[in-house]
Amino acid sequence: MALFVLKPILWNTNSYVGPSGVRVAADSFPGKTGFGHEEWNNSSRMAFVEKGQRLRAFHTEGMKKAPVELHAGQTFVFMTASHDRVQQLVGVAGNAMHIGAERYQSERERLARMLNVRDFWRDAWALEALRKRYRDSAQFRQVWNTDVSWVPNWVCPDDYFMWLAEPVTLDAPKITGGTTLPKMFTAYMSVERKVAAAIMNTIPHRQRTPTWVRLMDAMRSTPEEPVPQLDGDSGESATTRLVEIQARVGQGRFREDLLRFWGDKCAVTNLSCPELLRASHVKPWATSTPKQRRDPHNGLLLAAHLDAMFDKGLISFDDGGKMLISPRLAREERDYFGLPRSLRAAPGTALKAYLAHHRSQVFDRGA
Repeated sequence: MALFVLKPILWNTNSYVGPSGVRVAADSFPGKTGFGHEEWNNSSRMAFVEKGQRLRAFHTEGMKKAPVELHAGQTFVFMTASHDRVQQLVGVAGNAMHIGAERYQSERERLARMLNVRDFWRDAWALEALRKRYRDSAQFRQVWNTDVSWVPNWVCPDDYFMWLAEPVTLDAPKITGGTTLPKMFTAYMSVERKVAAAIMNTIPHRQRTPTWVRLMDAMRSTPEEPVPQLDGDSGESATTRLVEIQARVGQGRFREDLLRFWGDKCAVTNLSCPELLRASHVKPWATSTPKQRRDPHNGLLLAAHLDAMFDKGLISFDDGGKMLISPRLAREERDYFGLPRSLRAAPGTALKAYLAHHRSQVFDRGA
């Protein structure tokens, strides 16, 4: 179940690779300190690799009562900035997990150490306007070190993080029917999936990178139901949880690998509508090891109706890819769906092993 939010951040004229010294209201955090924590969002220093996964940390101000815990790993953050009487989209982060809650304090501190965020102060101190605010660098570093672990308060897969080379001006009435979008850094606005898609479509074609394509696919195919709570995840890092969530709901690298293998089409029907394609686990999630849960060989890209049948054991496949049908599926239902139909490609060795498990443990033979 996805959450789509518009989240204001500080305007930056340095491509968000470091502070730019823009002037803002004196009573805001950047107005008081001379910088904003989000001004490094597009810096390559916020990207990292953990357990073989390319991830990205970024920052926004707090999310107040937004249901980010319920939508962990399924939140799409549209970062906007207000300046010169316009509001612009500057970046999008998909399949993101918010780690701003107090219980993630140690995780934020760990990421801050990993990313060496403590040394980012040098970028801010290079600004003449900022140096005029403080007696010396020691005084500024005291301010900087107070909130250094607050910088990485979001994580998402790096492949789902898109920063716009040219910010896109948003037309608030067309998006929300109102006259303006949220401007305060502490505010946010939830929008429906169709509104989020409309915002993505305001991005001009010259900026529609492969990341834009991945984001659109993820937005269209994300499950409608809430993500089930992960079992056995106590003590695991937020980044590990993020990767696990992606695989559990058939998103992220797991889905991308299956899309690539099956040519963006259902493994049986050739259906290519992204909204109706599901990345299904062959050996069920509950009985798979962590490695098996992320293994693309333990997956099939299936149309939604076949995914439901496969999950309930109403269909399975033999080692040659021929569809097996449970006696529980009546002749009328088989005819309605045009079954049986075989896999478009014969299973490889690894997939055969997973299919053997599905036939013995999941497939309902009606006995």
